[in-house]
Amino acid sequence: MEDVRELKTVLERVEGKLIAAGKMYGAMNFGAWLSVMLLYYAIIGVFDLPWQFNLIYWPAAFVVAMGFTGRVWKRLQKLGRVTGREAEASTLGGILVALSWITGIILGWGIVPRMHLGVNAEASLAMGFLSFIAFSVFAMWLVFAKYGGAEREIIPAFLIPAIGIPVAMRMETGAMAWAGFVVGLGFTLTVMWYLHSAFRAIER
Repeated sequence: MEDVRELKTVLERVEGKLIAAGKMYGAMNFGAWLSVMLLYYAIIGVFDLPWQFNLIYWPAAFVVAMGFTGRVWKRLQKLGRVTGREAEASTLGGILVALSWITGIILGWGIVPRMHLGVNAEASLAMGFLSFIAFSVFAMWLVFAKYGGAEREIIPAFLIPAIGIPVAMRMETGAMAWAGFVVGLGFTLTVMWYLHSAFRAIER
């Protein structure tokens, strides 16, 4: 009977560490995109670059960020195989996540700015940026909820940008920079929540 209790304790600890690893993977995902966005703002704040810079920066940043998160995912899968609980990714889920971001791009960078709901062009563009992030992350969260369980940690990443939309609509100056800070705040809180959840899982 004592051996059974010890085995149960060991299995609970292993499961806790695997859950913690998954939470840290989530934190790294949002941390990577936060770094990409902040680097972009740091560059355009110093240099007067043409709009064509976006055509180079964002595809390159996407490749780098996906490469980083891909390597972390492989390590998570390796850890899962060692513990007998291999992490699996749903192909359909991956397609739906991609569609979430594609739809968000169309909505945030195409439809919303052209509606001219803000007090000026910059305010409308900021509304589009916040709409892009809020919609895409929310849709991605719904996909995760369907295929892997709802992760509450993601909520600040879409809720805070969504709350910022009506504020950006009325801003006469600095709307885009403010929107960037709002998205950064939402992502940072998500990273912190993920790390908090990881520590709680380790303490199990």
